[in-house]
Amino acid sequence: MGKFKKGDWITIYADGKRWIIRLDKDKFATHLGDIDLKSIAGKDEGVCLKIGDEKFYFFKPTIWEFLTKIKRKTQIIYPKDISVMVLYSGVDEKDRIIEAGTGSGSLLTALVYFVKKGKIISIEKKEEFQKIAKRNIESFYGKIPENIKFIIADVYQKFDLGIKKGWADKIFLDLPEPWKAIWLKDYLKKGGILCIYNPQISQIQKISVELEKNNFVDINVFEVLMREWIVDGKRARPKDLMRAHTGFILISRKGENGTCNTTCA
Repeated sequence: MGKFKKGDWITIYADGKRWIIRLDKDKFATHLGDIDLKSIAGKDEGVCLKIGDEKFYFFKPTIWEFLTKIKRKTQIIYPKDISVMVLYSGVDEKDRIIEAGTGSGSLLTALVYFVKKGKIISIEKKEEFQKIAKRNIESFYGKIPENIKFIIADVYQKFDLGIKKGWADKIFLDLPEPWKAIWLKDYLKKGGILCIYNPQISQIQKISVELEKNNFVDINVFEVLMREWIVDGKRARPKDLMRAHTGFILISRKGENGTCNTTCA
């Protein structure tokens, strides 16, 4: 637990509502009353302030909460999908990861959270998007972590990444036509995991065919549907709105090239 300081991101909770804001203004207006943000600086996380008849609680946001508020000029991968992608892929703190399609940096922000001792190479075609991603990462972490290497390039055109073949433990693709970036497989180690995110099942179907041709096995495709519930002393029912389809996730493993000749004794 730490004390809040000016410029921090904070989560405000009151009456079942949640706001994630930056502690960089004097006041914040809500339908329950105005909050004097100057009085929050120096307070401990979890502090409760009463405004009128309502209790307001103040916390430091989780990375999930922050990702819902990041600046964007692209469609982002949502936290519900990222959480499953990261866990299903077995992302480790020492992993070496290639990400293609940085976009606004939602997935990259999450990967940095878990990969503390490894290395991440993030490729984006448009410099404008990469700048947004950098600002989002710096906004959450306070700086750009040294273990990220940013590359501006068209990943549909093969180029030298400056690393040896088989370098990566994991590859993440968020591209409209991921089959055009299949050449990145050479940088994935044998047994490494490839994770692909696409909004349409036709995209997933096309890349899955290409993966089978390139010795990728254990291909799993799914989507994440998240339904929140209202539970209290009087009610136990789902909320009226749910976070349904946002995209399809494909996760597969890179197998050995060539004919499988080894037999088990």
